[in-house]
Amino acid sequence: MKIEISGKGANLEFECPPDERVLYAGLSANPELPYECATGTCGSCKAKCLSGSFDWAWPEAPARKTLKADDELLLCQCIAKSDLKLEVRSKLIKSHLPFSSANWINGQIINAENLAPGVMSLRIRLAKSIHFLPGQFMAIEFPQFSGGRAWSMTNFVDGDTDEVDFVIKMKPGGILSQHLFDPNVFASLTGSSVRAFGPVGKAVFDQENPRDLVCIAGGTGVAGMMSILQAFLKNCSQTGRKASLYFGVRTPTDAFFMNELTQIVHDSKRAVRVVVAFSDTPASKDYTAQHEYIDFDEGFVHEVAMRQMETWKTPQTRAYLAGPPPLVDGALRALLLQAKLPAGEILYDKFG
Repeated sequence: MKIEISGKGANLEFECPPDERVLYAGLSANPELPYECATGTCGSCKAKCLSGSFDWAWPEAPARKTLKADDELLLCQCIAKSDLKLEVRSKLIKSHLPFSSANWINGQIINAENLAPGVMSLRIRLAKSIHFLPGQFMAIEFPQFSGGRAWSMTNFVDGDTDEVDFVIKMKPGGILSQHLFDPNVFASLTGSSVRAFGPVGKAVFDQENPRDLVCIAGGTGVAGMMSILQAFLKNCSQTGRKASLYFGVRTPTDAFFMNELTQIVHDSKRAVRVVVAFSDTPASKDYTAQHEYIDFDEGFVHEVAMRQMETWKTPQTRAYLAGPPPLVDGALRALLLQAKLPAGEILYDKFG
């Protein structure tokens, strides 16, 4: 089917195979399409159908409730039943970065580990190698569950790889997460088959950008930041540039990646600074003594970042945000209104 999408500044045309989601068909060649989560939870890929007919890949997609008319759809959940003419409100601007084409790839879980209460890591081996940019993610589908889940890669590979690492948080009431965190299921996850679409995501590290970095992440939103900081360490540690990560969790028990973050700070000779913010329970003296390379604070992570803004903000700062929508929205407002960062220098992933 032929898909025509009109937006501010450009029009796009591409072919959509039968039973494929319009967004996924478009992302194989047009990374400028509007989207954030790519899995039906955020509503950022909302479009209006001007002509043609369509069906839903996942009728229960959470973001469907944001639609206000029958001619509105989500690109990530729309399956064309005929040629379609669609309209989006976003600017369709092509990035200068070398995004790889996104495609479906079969995969197999080769390792699963518990990192903290309700948090696990998964390593998936893909049937073929991909090249992803630090900060990108993949939509992962399990055969027995409807809908995909957007998970950011935590590893950084300077080249192609067939292994990708993810970190996953248990969502109360989430059908898939309750399944994965069931002790009986968890014990047998290794060897399980999945289907992955990607790499996708535009909140990525650009080694040519000369700005210092500020990363603000809540919970498993830190996943993509791990990849970004590793890329920063490899490419920019000798340039005089600095990076700060503000990582928010509820209590010290909920913190993870502490050893990995310590190693990044150590290897960067403190060009990378890590501040862990506890919103509910502060760190004890013994806990802070165990992590001499990491700083600690209390409060919601975006509020902590704003309190400390004079210690990290420079005239040349790029910000990366990731986490639940309320956290990202709060951090976005603060960076625009308080820190006065240009909107184009704030990149974010908002996962429901």
